[in-house]
Amino acid sequence: MANHVPAITVLSVSPSRRDHEYLASILGQSVWRLFCVSSCAEAWRLLHQTPVSVILTERSFPGGLGWRDLLEEVSAMQVAPPVIVTTRAVDDALWKDVLEAGAFDLLTKPLDPDEVRRVISLSWRSARDARALRASCRPRALVSAAP
Repeated sequence: MANHVPAITVLSVSPSRRDHEYLASILGQSVWRLFCVSSCAEAWRLLHQTPVSVILTERSFPGGLGWRDLLEEVSAMQVAPPVIVTTRAVDDALWKDVLEAGAFDLLTKPLDPDEVRRVISLSWRSARDARALRASCRPRALVSAAP
């Protein structure tokens, strides 16, 4: 009997084709499936069509949208995937802002391959465990014994 490996899908949201190519090279030896889009609007369309396990998003996009806009949309989903923000410039205020807003983590560019794989794995496991906990805590229908 073959081992069942869960389908882990990663969505990369960045206007940079180089970012997508580099992420693809990092995840190339894994069982993870990578989707790449260049805008928040494209991400939102894909999220309505395809289940996604984890999202890596650029800090900001042309036109003024950014990670916070994507996080807000994702948070409204019934099964919200964890969001990881990527940026070149990191400071304590951004780090705090990202975590307090509900994103899973913040990664600094250039991306470190080991760190990317570690954070994606942790975020996926955390989301999976949270879903399992919610499912086990659901109230069960009361069954009354017949007299």
